[in-house]
Amino acid sequence: DGSLDPSGIVKGWAINNAAGIVHKAGFSDFFIEAGGDIQSCGKNASHLDWSVGIRNPFNTDEIIKIIYPRGRGVVTSGTYARGHHIYNPYAFGDPIAEIVSLTVIGSDVLEADRFATAAFAMGRGGIQFIEQTPGLEGYVVDINGRATPTTGFGDLCKP
Repeated sequence: DGSLDPSGIVKGWAINNAAGIVHKAGFSDFFIEAGGDIQSCGKNASHLDWSVGIRNPFNTDEIIKIIYPRGRGVVTSGTYARGHHIYNPYAFGDPIAEIVSLTVIGSDVLEADRFATAAFAMGRGGIQFIEQTPGLEGYVVDINGRATPTTGFGDLCKP
């Protein structure tokens, strides 16, 4: 119907604004997380890069990857926490069924948030979209538990 629902990126927008306020207040080392969306900046209290765990969408008590975003935003879109809430844009009302989790790392949390939602709505093709978009990295888990990272994702796994 041509309508736009911005609620899908409000969390990323709010975290991004909070990070701007914290940065303007003179802080260069911080980590903001809200509902799983993350903005990192600088180092943690141990003077190490912040680390972020990517959860197993089939067992959310398990971490399947640890990444070091180094000042970037990290957002995961998926069906495991809130159920099917991102729908196929070409068959409205049909949920995306072939992937269960897609994590995007972008220059900031707002960029990661908008691209994670868009890429998830693309289903299997979403990871190629992330791969082809400069400045983004991603990691997708399909319905069978197969994980596919973008080419540069491995660099984020090194402390």
